[in-house]
Amino acid sequence: MRDSKRSFAVVFAFAALSAVQGLVAAEVTPLVLRYTAAPEQTNAYSLEIESQGEMGREAIAGTLIVSTRVAGTNLVGITMRGQLHPKASGAYPMMGFRPGGPPPLSSYALGLQVQERELIIDERGNLVRSAGDQPLPIPLGQLAASLIQLFPEQATTGWDTDEKVFMLDEPLLQGPAPAFLNSQRGPSYGFYMPGRKEQGVLAARQKTSLKVTEVTPAAVVVHKTLALDSLMLSGTEPRVSATAEGRIEFDRALGLPRRVDLDCKMLAATEEVSRRAVLSLHWRLLEGEELQKALAPPPPPQSERGLSAQEITKLQEDLSSNDPGTRMMAAQRLSTAQLTNATPGLVAQMTSLANDPDDSMRRAALTVLANVGSNEQVPLLIKALNDSDSSVRTAAAKGLGRIKDPRAIEPLVNFVASGQGDQPYFRPSRDSAAAEALARFGPAAEPAVLSLLKDKNIGTRIEACNILKQIGTKRSLGPLKDQALSPSKELSEAAAAACRAIEFRDPR
Repeated sequence: MRDSKRSFAVVFAFAALSAVQGLVAAEVTPLVLRYTAAPEQTNAYSLEIESQGEMGREAIAGTLIVSTRVAGTNLVGITMRGQLHPKASGAYPMMGFRPGGPPPLSSYALGLQVQERELIIDERGNLVRSAGDQPLPIPLGQLAASLIQLFPEQATTGWDTDEKVFMLDEPLLQGPAPAFLNSQRGPSYGFYMPGRKEQGVLAARQKTSLKVTEVTPAAVVVHKTLALDSLMLSGTEPRVSATAEGRIEFDRALGLPRRVDLDCKMLAATEEVSRRAVLSLHWRLLEGEELQKALAPPPPPQSERGLSAQEITKLQEDLSSNDPGTRMMAAQRLSTAQLTNATPGLVAQMTSLANDPDDSMRRAALTVLANVGSNEQVPLLIKALNDSDSSVRTAAAKGLGRIKDPRAIEPLVNFVASGQGDQPYFRPSRDSAAAEALARFGPAAEPAVLSLLKDKNIGTRIEACNILKQIGTKRSLGPLKDQALSPSKELSEAAAAACRAIEFRDPR
């Protein structure tokens, strides 16, 4: 079911030059096709990409959530999030990696897990800005952009385009795309290393022909053909060439495609190799129960069965055993179990073990206290934020976020800023437990989090923007707008996103 609030929709406006309302395929009247913005819509699509090449047949598939928003006077923002996975079945054997060969589709799925993609288009569908989009095998283009079709300037029943495009050379054979990252940045290409430091980029000529074949009150159907040839030749033939044919069905009420089906052939002929591939791409709008399932929040992870009072008593006895193995087994069992009925005696025993000389016992005790402790254990958990074990630090941060004692706010803010170094662009990877804990405090943590916006490290400031996006009030808008002017693209985007979220929560 489409979101009742219809979050940030794109309305596909059709203006017919005829007064006849019921058009049929045999009497298609020229149409003006435009994208315009209207409030509030979220939808979901299934996406499947198939490839048949020299190493066999393979497919990846998944569900993508598509949201739209007003991005300017005549601009529309389209955001996609979701996951693609290798499609495992007898008909689709997993294609292996071969050094020097093209990457299998499964490697694309590795890079398409969580990253959010955003397109900003004008009223005709011209790409104004792209963030996080993923290049696909030639000639599929890019993931998010493959859903959007450029519209003509005038009313028409068909139109042609002829443009210069760019794509990655053999062996990756990806694109067309406006720009490519360095091939050494693994996630952009599914961690695929082509065996040379730099990947070549080819210029090509792409000709597209589209024809409106059917218009009804509900939908418009467009037939699409495409031909792509690299400007570089191998002998008398293009080094890389491709053709495609397919069908696009637009939902007139929704303002987005209902289906996009494209079948393609690609040929790469270099001085050393010749590669052929048959590809297909299929977008399908989800409705009814499928849409409800796609938009439903993911189920919480399954926890271990809770311990009974008798079991907890027995484990407490084992903690006092003279046998180190018995003590360790009891500590691990308690630290991983779902303790919904922890007794004051257990909490007191874990508190005494929080300073145990045995690192394993200390870790287990602090983890239990993070899960079931109260305000009395806050000083211990604050101290644990500086523990040498990262799992203890993470558990302590989560526990402080659960308890929400005001004494923990400043230590958690310091933890977010710790270990960042003095260089403004240096930010080692780290978990987000402290940031999540601060978000649980709500506006009470806002003043302390705002202080992070003064940090020299850009990574710290980005983290602060992400927290304020969840808990910030009007008080944060001024400092965030200052950060939105940063020359750092990542920081500017994070600050702008936080501003939008705060203004949406409190539009006054």
